[in-house]
Amino acid sequence: MKTNKKIYLGVFTAILLSISVISCKKQGIENNAETDVKKLDNMHEFNFGGNKILVKEDKGIYYLSDDVILTEQQFNLLKANNNAAMSSTARALIMNSLVKRWTNSIVYYSLSNLGADTASSLKAMQYIARVSPLTFVQRTSQTNYINFVKSTGNSSSVGMVGGAQNLNLYNYNTPGIIIHELFHALGVMHEQCRTDQSSNVIIHPENIPDDKEFNFNQVSATSYTNHGNFDFESIMMYEPYAFSSNGQPTITKLDGSTYQTSYPAANMSPTDIAGINQLYTGFTYVGLPANTSYEIASALDNTKLLNVPGSATADGTQVIIYTDGNSNNARWSVTKNADGYYRLSPLHAPTKALTVVGSATANGTKLEIRTHTGATSQQFNITPEASGYYIISPRNAPSKNVDVPGSATANGTLLNIWSYGGANNQKFKFNTF
Repeated sequence: MKTNKKIYLGVFTAILLSISVISCKKQGIENNAETDVKKLDNMHEFNFGGNKILVKEDKGIYYLSDDVILTEQQFNLLKANNNAAMSSTARALIMNSLVKRWTNSIVYYSLSNLGADTASSLKAMQYIARVSPLTFVQRTSQTNYINFVKSTGNSSSVGMVGGAQNLNLYNYNTPGIIIHELFHALGVMHEQCRTDQSSNVIIHPENIPDDKEFNFNQVSATSYTNHGNFDFESIMMYEPYAFSSNGQPTITKLDGSTYQTSYPAANMSPTDIAGINQLYTGFTYVGLPANTSYEIASALDNTKLLNVPGSATADGTQVIIYTDGNSNNARWSVTKNADGYYRLSPLHAPTKALTVVGSATANGTKLEIRTHTGATSQQFNITPEASGYYIISPRNAPSKNVDVPGSATANGTLLNIWSYGGANNQKFKFNTF
C-alpha cells in the first residue's frame, strides 16, 4: 500500500455524526448522570429518546455491542445524556461529542502485533481507501493510531478515541470482517441500530439471550443521522440469526422474512460507500461509469469475455467466458439505478439482463440472461479492485461474487456465484471498445 498519497475509502449507512463541539469536565458528567441509570448485573440501561440502550460492563471495559468498545469517557457521556432534566440541545451536544472523526481523514495504523499475518488488514484498508477520502498511513511516532492486535474475538473502539486504540482480530485473515471493525473505528455503528430500526425490521427478543440483547440497541435521532434507506445488504448489518438462542431469527424484515447481507465478505454496499463519504468529506466516489457499453474481461485471461453463447436471446441462456470475437453477444450495456446497483444487458438482446438463476444464493449458482424485471437477482454491486479490476456482486446474494469456477480459462466455462475469495477468478476488467 502506498502511504504517501491520499487513499480513498468506503463505509455504511447509519452514521455517527461525530464533530466534537463541546468540552465536558469528567467529574461534572459523572455527577449529573447517576440518577436514572439502571444497572442489571453487568448491564447498564439508559433511555435515549424513548429507546432503551444497554451497555455491557466486563472487567472495566464497556461494550455497546459485542464488537463495539466504549472508552470510560464515552460511557460517562452516555450517562450524562441519560439525565432526564437535560435540555434537548445540551443532550445533542453531548452525543455529538461521543464519537470523533479522524483528523483530516488520515488514519495512522500499526500492524506490528499481527506478525506475518498482515495481508488481509492491508487489503481491507485498501478496499476502503479506493472509495473514500480516507488515507491510511503506517505509524511512525504519531500519538493517535489504530493498533491491529490478534485476539480471541473481533472488536473495536468507535471513532478516534485518542492514543493507541486496539482493533482486536480473531479473523485476522478475513478482509470483510476487518473492514467491518475498521468501520467502527471510523465512527460507524451497526445498520440494525439505526434510528428507523422499528420501521424496517422486527427484533425478536424471545430468540435473543438476555446477555446479547445489547447488540440490538436502537439509537436516537439526537445522536445519529441515517444515510439513505435502510440497507439490508450493508457490511454493517447483522445476519438474521445473529446471537440466536434457539435457531430462530433474531432479526427479520417487517413481513417476517429473512434477508442476505454482504458480511463477512469484503463487499461494501453502495450505501456503505455513500455513508462513509458523508462522514468523511472531500471526495466524490463515482464508481464504474454507467450508461456505457463494455467488454467484460476475466483477470485470469484478458482475452476471455463474458459471453452469451451463440448470440442466443432466449430466457435461461447461461453465460460463459469465451475468446473475444468483437461481437455484440460479448458486449454489455451497463446502467445504474438510484440505489447504486448496476444492470448488465447484452447488446444483442437489450431487453435481457444478466441474472442469477432462480434468484438463488448458494455457491455454484449459475448466471443467465433473462427478460429484465428489476429483480435483485438482476442488480449487481460493482466495486473497484487493484489494477483497474472490479468485483461483481449480486444484490440478492451480496456476500457472493461473480466467479469463474476453478479459475478455468477454457472457452465455454459457465460463470457462477461463489463466496468472496479475493482471487483473480472473481476479478473483471470493464473495457470500452
